[in-house]
Amino acid sequence: MPRFVVFFSYTAETWSRLIDQPGDRTAAVRAAAEAAGGRLEALYWMLGGHDGLVVLEAPDAETAAAVSVTSFSSGTLGRLETHQLLDQDQLLTVLGKAREVRGAFRPPGA
Repeated sequence: MPRFVVFFSYTAETWSRLIDQPGDRTAAVRAAAEAAGGRLEALYWMLGGHDGLVVLEAPDAETAAAVSVTSFSSGTLGRLETHQLLDQDQLLTVLGKAREVRGAFRPPGA
């Protein structure tokens, strides 16, 4: 099943609510992933440009996007990015296809 990483950042209001009522968000994220037919692989908190990340297995990009849109529509997030992850075998497939089509591409001004 394809994997996706979702980077998220909470709003100031959400952080305020979490300070007042701390809790583990893992169950809520897992429930959303499973309701869409996916699986939560990991939830991590981090410092920097985002507050955390989720690694999600989903049947396809549309399913991963549905989980992301659902989370974002709650109003608790100020920023959200969803990216599909590729393993080494998938990268080799991409590179092989790129080699096949490289001759058809013309850069701007060429």
